[in-house]
Amino acid sequence: MRIADIMTSLRIIITPVIIWLLLHDEKVVAYYLFAAGAITDTLDGYFARRSKKKVTYGHNFDALADFFFGFTTIFVVVYVSKAWPLLIVTLTGIAFWTPIIILISRKAGILEIPHLETNLLAAAVYPTVMAYIIGWQYAGILLLFTAVVMLHYMWKYIVYVRSLYREKTP
Repeated sequence: MRIADIMTSLRIIITPVIIWLLLHDEKVVAYYLFAAGAITDTLDGYFARRSKKKVTYGHNFDALADFFFGFTTIFVVVYVSKAWPLLIVTLTGIAFWTPIIILISRKAGILEIPHLETNLLAAAVYPTVMAYIIGWQYAGILLLFTAVVMLHYMWKYIVYVRSLYREKTP
């Protein structure tokens, strides 16, 4: 198993712990554990690029771990903190990316979740979720920034899907 896979697996493993902490009002510990998970998201990409062992599942495994880690935590934060604006932005993202992933996967013939250099999106989402976890009064401003970044990536994915479907297949 590669170091990148271990980092990705850690994100999946700590997600239920974060959920338990949030549901038991241990927000500070949940905050730091979520931060650790966000760091593993950065590190797994670094180690994957440096690894001599190439795998076909890596980017999909990472993306699915990101979805599980991020969305599960967001939904529990919304439940615990009544953070409805966070829910609205999250559901908007899901409503957009679900058909995009289906279109990309249909064209590829397998489940395909391209990253398209989404580092900025992660850099916006993770601090926003962390701000909501601890109830920071300016979390809404971070959410607004995250929504703008999300719109940027929505456009990138639209352009990507359009280019996929314009290609001539032999």
